[in-house]
Amino acid sequence: MIERSKWFGRVAWAISLIVAAGLNGVATYAQNTSADATGQQLADVSKNAWDMASGGKLDDVWQQIKQLSEAAPASNPALVSLSKDIDLHEAHEQTRAQRTLAEYQKKVAKLHEQVDQKKLREALISAVQAYSLVDDPKTLMDDPKVQELIKLAEAEAAEHQKNSEWLKALSLYRGLELLFENSAKYTDQIKRVGAHVAMLRLYAPEVLFELYKKEAAENHEDAPEPWNFDEDRWEKKLKGITLSMLTEGLALGAHRHVEQDTSYEDLIIGGIDQLKVMFDTKGLEKTFPTLADAGKVSAFVDYLDTLRISLARREGPMGRAEASNILDRLVQRNVATVDLPQAVVVHELGDGAMNRLDEFSVYIWPYQVERFERTTKGKFSGVGIQITLVDRQLTVVTPLEDTPAFKARIKAGDQIVTIDGKSTVGMDLESAVDKITGPEDTQVTLGVKSPGDEKAREVTLTRSSIHIVTVKGWQRTPSGGWDYYIDPALKIGYVRMTQFGPDTADELDAAVQQMVGDKGLNGLIFDLRFDPGGRLDAAVAVANRFLTKGVIVSTTQQLLTGQPWSASADPLHTYADFPVIILVNKGSASAAEIVSGCLKDHKRALIVGQRSYGKGSVQNLFRLGDDQAYLKLTTQYYRLPNGEIIHRRPGADKWGIEPDVNVKMTDEQVADVLEARLVLDVLHDGDDKNFDPNAIINKPKPKEGEAVEEKPQDKLPPIKTADEILTRGLDPQLETAVLLLKTRLLGEPRS
Repeated sequence: MIERSKWFGRVAWAISLIVAAGLNGVATYAQNTSADATGQQLADVSKNAWDMASGGKLDDVWQQIKQLSEAAPASNPALVSLSKDIDLHEAHEQTRAQRTLAEYQKKVAKLHEQVDQKKLREALISAVQAYSLVDDPKTLMDDPKVQELIKLAEAEAAEHQKNSEWLKALSLYRGLELLFENSAKYTDQIKRVGAHVAMLRLYAPEVLFELYKKEAAENHEDAPEPWNFDEDRWEKKLKGITLSMLTEGLALGAHRHVEQDTSYEDLIIGGIDQLKVMFDTKGLEKTFPTLADAGKVSAFVDYLDTLRISLARREGPMGRAEASNILDRLVQRNVATVDLPQAVVVHELGDGAMNRLDEFSVYIWPYQVERFERTTKGKFSGVGIQITLVDRQLTVVTPLEDTPAFKARIKAGDQIVTIDGKSTVGMDLESAVDKITGPEDTQVTLGVKSPGDEKAREVTLTRSSIHIVTVKGWQRTPSGGWDYYIDPALKIGYVRMTQFGPDTADELDAAVQQMVGDKGLNGLIFDLRFDPGGRLDAAVAVANRFLTKGVIVSTTQQLLTGQPWSASADPLHTYADFPVIILVNKGSASAAEIVSGCLKDHKRALIVGQRSYGKGSVQNLFRLGDDQAYLKLTTQYYRLPNGEIIHRRPGADKWGIEPDVNVKMTDEQVADVLEARLVLDVLHDGDDKNFDPNAIINKPKPKEGEAVEEKPQDKLPPIKTADEILTRGLDPQLETAVLLLKTRLLGEPRS
């Protein structure tokens, strides 16, 4: 789902420049214009262009190409064509710079006005949007009005938190966190306030829904759709949770976590802190009446506080038996006081304990197992549709090829109004997916309403095994497959990887073989932006396609064995040595960072874009409670071939993959590209020529009385071909990659 102009979508990335030797100026290329001399000069530019770009001399590369084109316009049509592409790129850059500056000035002016009016929530939105637009964020942060905004927002957020106005506090803290994104300045506040909201969502959704309604009314926004409370009861979710799952998980966390200073005491303290949040969350007493009894609550909280103090003061290691006894006594004291269901106590203790470790170490409770396995296996049993919410209505983004939904002629833009006769009004995406998927060869009936139809039609589908395709190309072919050429004449391929699954390497092989068997393949743009990662074995296999030898990735020492692990390349599956450019951004994480970092270290690929996410930790999966639940625990960190750790550890100022060539994109540009790709990825069957792209794009409606702000790009007709991404200048990172690859190919022998 694409939600444009949302202030929490801002990304802020850093620059890393690798200094490399460039050519001796550009003036020499106008002095000798013989064919041989020009050819040699062109070869020099082609050979050194990537090093120059990595060294911050990208503009010099473009200038040299243009001078060579002017000196010998007839001798090399490819050179002339590239020079024209550079002219178009520079025109795009100028237009983007003008729009960005105008938008920045507009946001700052709006920010000043909102601060004066004490509209702090709106002012934070404007501030975050402005932050995304400015090259030097310090310029914005030093603005006296921004400083005033920060002080006012901090004070108001604290007041909301004190008054149990969780949604208001969370909104402000999230806005503040985005302005200080790399400092994690408000992370603790967000965790504390977020825990209250999460507890209401799980245990008292009716109370939370009323808070959302109140918040929407105060902000002059449409009220949320009613939630289907009966389908989302905590009793159903927490069924099967046992105390043994908690104790098994704590033992693993205390002995196997990557940070060796972890102890049972730390984990139990984290659980106590989480459990205590329940007693400060107004509204939970509607679900658990004993929480309204101040005497019982006080008795239990006093016990928890005393226990916490004793654990914090403890000297010497605690063993599993003692930790288990402490938990047993805690559960018994609960029964004697507030008498919460044991599954509730265990759930909160477990989640709180893992919060003490890191954001990727979590309990996967029984109710979460099926969904977790569906996302990790690379296939699932369902009907084959990608869905989103558009104007809060469950909507088909695209059917998947050769699936029950595609064969039933369900199309992009169709609304799913019922599932097995039950309305989807107020249903979230996760619940909808859970209901549509199910065991193979079982049936599900969808109420499908196509655009223009007055009534929905019922479509009964038989679920089948659905393969998740992770490798996509430049644009769809008429038959529904993929065309991987971004430049057919120069035989430049484009591959976009959405995640790393069990079949990803095979899918990449098929794409490369398709191009090699068609026109040939002279160079490849490998787009790993927004790829959250996935399986380690898939990352190793993909990296191995581009290397014949050397380390791909290794890990830090494992606590119990004391042994690191490493994977090395072999020549068995390696592709030909064509030039490769990899695109990365903040959405590139984990396996995507392993591949891009590995190929960067081996100088096998040039990295273009912005710094990646910084998720370079190893999670092992441990079965709990007779295989009814899992613990996903961080046990090691990944190391790149050069020995660097990818992971963003607490307090670190270096993490992720720094691009060789840093090309910034604003939030608005990112939204435009994602929108375009969403539309272009739709699978058509030849009978939906009147498809409206707006049917699958969720654009927030303006508030009542608010003018619609139309941007220049909004006046253009909807995008119809992938080439328009380049000709319209929607994607500066991709534009830069294409031009650099074309420059490299000028000096390369080609088939």
